[in-house]
Amino acid sequence: MIGIFNSITIDNHEIYRGNDFTLSREFLYAGEVETCTGKRCADLVGWRYADTTIQWDALPDGQLQSILALSGEQVEFTFTNEEDESVTETVIPRALASTATRHTGRDGKAIWKGISLQIQFINAHNLEEE
Repeated sequence: MIGIFNSITIDNHEIYRGNDFTLSREFLYAGEVETCTGKRCADLVGWRYADTTIQWDALPDGQLQSILALSGEQVEFTFTNEEDESVTETVIPRALASTATRHTGRDGKAIWKGISLQIQFINAHNLEEE
């Protein structure tokens, strides 16, 4: 095990946490209307984590292979949030945008540099869930 604060889990594969790993939230609205003065109004109904791109300076070959094996289907994504709580969300890996370069470490194992993965969050949360 890598360590809860140093790793994330995607589809049951433990992977080092990305560079500057921070997630932001976005609000979800419903019942949007436009008034006769042109003002747009909507009901705030919940929140979700905003879609993001995770970037790594370097990953071992096995962890990169785990990321490459993601099929674009919904998978479970587990991370530690700002309150040091373990959170599991459903995500869709969208694109592996990579200019990865292979390097060989002193131990002869491959290390890949310059990797990023776009993910889309699916779960929506009620405001009361905070």
